[in-house]
Amino acid sequence: MSIGMSMGLASIASAAPDDAELTFDGRVVEKSETGSYVVLMEEDPLVVTVGRDRIDTPSGRAKGREMRAEHARAADAADVRILNDYTVALNGFSAQMSHKQATALAAREDVRLVLPDVWREATTDSSPEFLGLTGAGGAWANGLTGEGVVVGVIDTGIWPEHLSFADDGSYPAAPEDVPEDLPCEFGNSEHNAADAPFDCNNKLLGARQMLETYRSVVGAEPFEFDSARDDNGHGTHTASTAAGNAGVPATIEGQDLGEVSGIAPGAHVIAYKGLGTLGGFSSDLAASIDQAVTDGVDVINYSIGGGASLNGADDLAFLFAADAGVFAATSGGNSGPGAGTIGGPGSVPWITTVGASTQSRFWQGTIELGNGESYVGASLTDDVPDQTPLVDAAFAYKGRPTAPDADLCLPGTLKPGVVRDAIVLCRRGVIARTDKSLAVQQAGGAGMIMYENDDAGDRMTDNHHVPTVHVDNTPGLAIKAYIAGKPLRKATAALVDTATAGVFEGAPSMTSFSSRGPDTVALDLIKPDVTAPGLQILAGASPYADPGGNDFQSIAGTSMSSPHVAGLFALLKQEHPDWSAAAAKSALMTTASQDVRSNDRLTPATPFEMGAGHVAPGSPTETGSSFDPGLVYDAGLFEYVGFLCDAAPGTFTAGSCAFVEGRGVPMESEDLNVPSIGVSDVPGTKTVTRTVTSVSDTAQTYTVSVDAPEGFEAVVSPTTLELGPGESASYTVTLNTLDAEIGDWRFGSLTWSSGSYDATSPIAARASLLSVPDEVTGSGEAGSVSFDVTFGYDGEYTAGDHGLTPATVWVDDVAQDPDQTFDPGDVGNGAVAHEVTTTDAALLRVVIPPDGVTDPDVDIDLFVHDSAGNLVASSTNGGTDEQIDLVLPADDTYSVYIHGWQTVDPTTSVTSYLWVLQADPSADDGSLTVDGPAAASVGATETVTASWTGATADQWHLGAVSHNDGDGVMELTVVDIDNR
Repeated sequence: MSIGMSMGLASIASAAPDDAELTFDGRVVEKSETGSYVVLMEEDPLVVTVGRDRIDTPSGRAKGREMRAEHARAADAADVRILNDYTVALNGFSAQMSHKQATALAAREDVRLVLPDVWREATTDSSPEFLGLTGAGGAWANGLTGEGVVVGVIDTGIWPEHLSFADDGSYPAAPEDVPEDLPCEFGNSEHNAADAPFDCNNKLLGARQMLETYRSVVGAEPFEFDSARDDNGHGTHTASTAAGNAGVPATIEGQDLGEVSGIAPGAHVIAYKGLGTLGGFSSDLAASIDQAVTDGVDVINYSIGGGASLNGADDLAFLFAADAGVFAATSGGNSGPGAGTIGGPGSVPWITTVGASTQSRFWQGTIELGNGESYVGASLTDDVPDQTPLVDAAFAYKGRPTAPDADLCLPGTLKPGVVRDAIVLCRRGVIARTDKSLAVQQAGGAGMIMYENDDAGDRMTDNHHVPTVHVDNTPGLAIKAYIAGKPLRKATAALVDTATAGVFEGAPSMTSFSSRGPDTVALDLIKPDVTAPGLQILAGASPYADPGGNDFQSIAGTSMSSPHVAGLFALLKQEHPDWSAAAAKSALMTTASQDVRSNDRLTPATPFEMGAGHVAPGSPTETGSSFDPGLVYDAGLFEYVGFLCDAAPGTFTAGSCAFVEGRGVPMESEDLNVPSIGVSDVPGTKTVTRTVTSVSDTAQTYTVSVDAPEGFEAVVSPTTLELGPGESASYTVTLNTLDAEIGDWRFGSLTWSSGSYDATSPIAARASLLSVPDEVTGSGEAGSVSFDVTFGYDGEYTAGDHGLTPATVWVDDVAQDPDQTFDPGDVGNGAVAHEVTTTDAALLRVVIPPDGVTDPDVDIDLFVHDSAGNLVASSTNGGTDEQIDLVLPADDTYSVYIHGWQTVDPTTSVTSYLWVLQADPSADDGSLTVDGPAAASVGATETVTASWTGATADQWHLGAVSHNDGDGVMELTVVDIDNR
């Protein structure tokens, strides 16, 4: 059974008037920190206007030429040179330009949106067996190897001669959707003599270098490959993990490690080098996505990330790629284990975001001490078989052994006379792990033992410069104590049985580095979506970049887990070529295993660590597997637009949001039809809706079971669903707060079961005392504004009035800061200071709006310090659009610094606005009055009305409504009356 994609933008022409076309709201341009911008045109891209299957037709090619001509006219008018030209997944171009030029482009009627170009960075062997693909009933034995599917890998390039991409003659020709003249961009020996030419084949169909912005801004070092060839091995590793050949012999430093296989060994590969050695620009990466859709790829792996975002260039390119039927997997980020560390584009709902967890196979080595003790750690290097002097890096340090960095093995800090021919104990941290072994090698050492800072860390199998074993903190400290009890160089150790395949106890468990939810830019999304193996992943390497010239490496990261999911997507695409991207994602999520532990290897993992769980694809012949999940949660372009209208207001115009709402699309982010249920704000009660579609070939009756988050009641209606093949049904989940701690996330799940199928969704909920808007706006000398308040408690409630207060206006001449780095000492030479004293204040707000400067290229920042000199708050947006709010600030005298990060001229005039609202409503003589309910009742929604008079024309006034229970202020809603 297959399901189609939701209606695309092209259908609007026949469904609504021309003015109903979806449009971005992009007239305010955020300043780019890179000096590069992405310009999106008013007309939709080719995947919408002509459809993906008609791009390479005469009419499609003519439309593309028309778009590129329009781009050229816009670029010429702004006097900029186009670097990347987009027509397929985006319609627009990228260019280096000033903020003034970007703002001028945004004002054009044919331009939808101008985005700052942001920086992105790069974030297997036993995996197929661990995922159950290799057994007698597994996917491979049933003919699902990815045959006929094209996997696009956007990364650092590819090493084309690697055996993982060799064509043994068994591969069919490229699918007909793939252009016959795909470039194979290798052999730029003029730049780097090691860049040999290569002819692509039926396995590696093509390879493109997509670094127009990167080469323009950063350039190419002599040691780099100015081609699609992989500089550092990251792209080769991800490509071979997703779709490398089966049964490839792997060795590292002469160690025989058996055979490795990609997850979809029968798939074709096209490589896109979208990252340089330092990272990459979103403009180049968006061009890579655009080109991949043009080239006919079915699946994209994107082991790349940066700051969390919803509407960056690559975010939006993936939105239209999903609408074109492309399945995409991305890494969640390597910034864990802290909360709220998910990065973009993994923060968007239309791409599948993957966390990193352990697998059962553990490459290990053994440390044998001279006292007879032995310890096992991670290792894939050569061994040191004989008892050898063992020294602590702290006692080989060129400075004091008690210095904080004495035991870190920083390059150049080790005494050769102590280290020579010895094994060195090094503590992990501060620098790259392989740089520590390099420091040992440079000092003449024979080997390294690296130990963690705690026992919840991740033991890595890097390709080191000397034989190395990586252990937990507890054995590391025991080894350290053994060394301390012996005279210098009298302790001994041997490193033996390295590169032995052992067992990782507690697998699968989350790695400590894997980024965690919540999703800071969309709190109602549970991210990551799933987890997959991401530690000690043995796959291809670039021998040019490897310390030992190896063709393989066993490395870790969510970059390594993402291609596992991309490979699974290739298998799903082969089985279900007509499924939407959302359906494929749903199939992996609802069939995932929740038997995953946290990085302590003991505690059950939460949905903010593992998402829906560990991917568990099962057999294509197995009812209830990812290939036959029974139910899917589908979503398409309109649903994602509705989500963005709520989660990222301003991405689309109000008219576009009204249009999709008129088509019945949910407009609350918590109602987006994803296979997880996240509710960041439960004021007593909250109801969300989901819709499921049957992909079973037979009629099924499903019954729901719920594991409610602790402290909540979860009521599902209806409790039974009867669905025939292809039919859909909706259900609601009402979360009622019982005794959940306010502000704490709690987790649960619900499962629809039919006897043949089980479809499980994680739940994440956070209780709140009340739900109110942060800010409301109005205008006019007199007027009123009303808003809703929803209560999460029973008891006292009063709505207090604060203000209105006219702004205190500062007009300053601010000088350029020579080093562009703020310090309070910059006053008079790059900064201006104002003192503000607060006593019993509800709110201190300072604003420098875009019109507070006359030149859009001026970039002014704000900093606030308390009387002790401590930084309290800052606003450092690109360009000038700054705001600082101190809610219920401590009584103090604050210094407000206006900093000239970029003034263009030696000095520039800056207009700033200050308000201080008193906490006691009776303490000010403002004109704001508030009418609201007299008491709170759990789950009730009431109306609060704020009215004012005397808001002088040509002035900016501010007030606030405080929401109070018997214990004080719970929240503030700011009332902004700008009559300028």
